[in-house]
Amino acid sequence: MIWALLLATAAPTAGAMPSSLDYARLVEEAMDGGRIIQAQAMLGQWRAAAQPDDRQAMEMADARMALEKRRDEEALARFAALEQGGLRDCRVGEGRGIALLRLGRAQEALEPLRRAVADCAGRWRSWNALGVAYDQAESWALSSAAYERAFQLTDKPSQVLNNYGLSLLKQGKAGKAATIFDKARESAPDDARIIANGDTAYVMAGRDISRRPADTADEWARRLSNAGQAAMRMGDLPKAQAYLSRAVSEADSFVPEAAAALDSMKAAGK
Repeated sequence: MIWALLLATAAPTAGAMPSSLDYARLVEEAMDGGRIIQAQAMLGQWRAAAQPDDRQAMEMADARMALEKRRDEEALARFAALEQGGLRDCRVGEGRGIALLRLGRAQEALEPLRRAVADCAGRWRSWNALGVAYDQAESWALSSAAYERAFQLTDKPSQVLNNYGLSLLKQGKAGKAATIFDKARESAPDDARIIANGDTAYVMAGRDISRRPADTADEWARRLSNAGQAAMRMGDLPKAQAYLSRAVSEADSFVPEAAAALDSMKAAGK
């Protein structure tokens, strides 16, 4: 299980920088590290100095850049063109699979992602995306195994942990999900998405959320509002009203979502 591996995971060692300007590698490393502006700048330099045999590598970089910028239809078309051109590269399957997932085509994403992990078993993004695709199919054992493998391969585990926590929520395992989101916050303490998902898990597990020292009054109010709406979805109306009322009263600014939810409860006679 992922939580059994949390303390045993070692960060992968970064490779040495190339002795000459290997643009394909430099752009790839920048994108893998989330340095998209840097990657785009190097891609422009590469174009200015491109050689005839750089074409396919540059097309791969363009496809990956489209994916990183969430131009998913474009990315899908570019990866498909590379595949149709005969390129056998696990990054193509990974890119196609991620683009298909984002476009709501999870069933179609399974085949390229399975091929990607078969060809390159060390790419955590492929395993993470495969876990999401298995979640959509409610293949829980397979998604858990995929997330565990992704977790072992990355030194930035918050995205994997967030996805695994969401998987556990879908399975009704809110207590385990809360533990996973707590671990995710250790590596990404200010990630609003992880904080909100963790609060939802706490509410679903029957636990109270607590204010972080870093929370401003308005940030805390938004968290209270999200918790109240999670309680509403569960049907726990007293808890929902308590959280929403606190969101309105403890904020420095107006919290429209909390006010609207309270109004809807009053209109329903709750």
